[in-house]
Amino acid sequence: MKNPNKSNLILVVDDETEIQRLMLQRFRKKIQSGELAFQFAQNGVDAIQILRDSHEISVVLTDIRMPEMDGLTLLSNLAEFDRPLKAVVVSAYGDMKNIRTAMNWGAFDFVTKPIDFADLEITLNRTLAFVNNLQEKEQKLQEALNTLHNLVFYDQLTGMPNRNGLLKYIAKSIALKQARGDAFALLILDIERYAIIKSGFGHALSDRLLVEVAKRLEQWNVQSKVVARLENNELAILLQELESPASLTKYIKQLHQLFEAPIQLDEISISSLIHVGVASSDLPYDQPEDILRAADTAIHYAKQAVGTRTIFFDTNMQQKALQRLNLEVNLQEAIKLQNLEVHYQPIFLLKTSQLIGFEALVRWQHPMQEWLSPIKFIPLAEETGLIVRLGNWVLREACLQLQRWKQLFGNACPTRISVNLSSLQLVSPTLLQHIDQTLSDTGLSGENLILEITETVLMENIQEAVEVLQNLRERCIGLSIDDFGTGYSSLSYLQSLPLTALKIDRSFIQNIESNQTNLEITSTIIELAKRLGLKVVAEGLEKEIHVDILRSLNCDYGQGFLFSRPIPADEATKLIAEQLR
Repeated sequence: MKNPNKSNLILVVDDETEIQRLMLQRFRKKIQSGELAFQFAQNGVDAIQILRDSHEISVVLTDIRMPEMDGLTLLSNLAEFDRPLKAVVVSAYGDMKNIRTAMNWGAFDFVTKPIDFADLEITLNRTLAFVNNLQEKEQKLQEALNTLHNLVFYDQLTGMPNRNGLLKYIAKSIALKQARGDAFALLILDIERYAIIKSGFGHALSDRLLVEVAKRLEQWNVQSKVVARLENNELAILLQELESPASLTKYIKQLHQLFEAPIQLDEISISSLIHVGVASSDLPYDQPEDILRAADTAIHYAKQAVGTRTIFFDTNMQQKALQRLNLEVNLQEAIKLQNLEVHYQPIFLLKTSQLIGFEALVRWQHPMQEWLSPIKFIPLAEETGLIVRLGNWVLREACLQLQRWKQLFGNACPTRISVNLSSLQLVSPTLLQHIDQTLSDTGLSGENLILEITETVLMENIQEAVEVLQNLRERCIGLSIDDFGTGYSSLSYLQSLPLTALKIDRSFIQNIESNQTNLEITSTIIELAKRLGLKVVAEGLEKEIHVDILRSLNCDYGQGFLFSRPIPADEATKLIAEQLR
């Protein structure tokens, strides 16, 4: 007998043993050919156990009336199986009440008793075809997501983790340090004279140099380490489970010895001396980005140092704690007095270049400085909790501005405003109340508002996020994942969350015309979004060729300095007027 196709295995649940005999007799030829295979259970309890033991079953054919656990209860339990699985119920002729209940509880189809086996065969074939189609779609989605994961978290030249991948390993090391006291250290390596080598010998040879350096690091006999490529000529080593500070010193000495001998590429001998920046787990940081930033700072000092090739980061390098404290006080005052301003970056339909909306971005003119970059004060607002008040103010101000534009331009004006939602806002118990009040006060509908949330924010608060996002979608509010591809990508959450759009991070758009990896990542994200029925927005468009490429990839919307920088409301008003001429 041939091995049956996994997707054609049917579980028959019926307490009448005669049913088993009839099924095997009726489908004997298809069973022998391997087209179909059957398993049998006499009640719902046995069926649940069989389903837990076998992941190959894709169709359940169940009677409704059975002892111990009936068919309706069995249907209600099928949701626990996270795979394509459909049920066909068998019910007495005319028992429409139970049939309706079964269909409402997720049954795919039904047949009546006495069973017409010709009709049953048609029903099973239709159900199997549907399940097979689901399995094929899920497989393609999973393959696309796996490709995206590889592109986002691994360097395509060396096969090592990239910056995104390294951050995940650092997070694990921090967790082990907190749980068991395991020490670790992050070392960033810079290859001396790499820029000169690249200019003199070209990309091909400089890439080969990086690969050879990576091989030496991989072959370095240190038991617990992660080697990653960050960018250009910077590589990183995460040393895990360090025994003592003395062992770290020993490893750093070994590392320099590893590169004392030049690297031979064909007939060219290249000096491979390195600079090293070190951030140890003794630092008062519990976020992977902070550890990486510390090592980045240390390597900057190491490249400038005279007489040493290794620099350890210490907190004295920052010397900005007082400035940061003053910044926090000033930010509190600015939020309280609303001495902030919302700027608006236009979003265009790429196919027609039509202005369809704006992203609202907060700007702050510091009392002692020029306009202050959000990069400097948004992280501070998140860390201190001020982001909830700040975010709520931006949301309300953006909606009020859209209301003004509607009054000024009528139905012809852009209808959507996008606002970023922070992690603290997402879990705030007053979020929905604030949004409802804002929409009511401005006369806007939920369809006018799009909330942008990063992958990291979602995954940090996934339990709370699901319910909140569902409530937002019930209000017809658009939900977009911001900076998609730079965080935690999971097919299961993409399919389960009520999203409407993905937003491609600007880092993938930069140099997309010359960077094959960025092009592949962008293409994969767009393909994945289309399969999930989501719109795609690309940010960071700076060149006409970016628009041409994104149009060819079927990207829906775009924004960036090519169209306009974020601009004050009065300039945005002029832009709308120009578009409507």
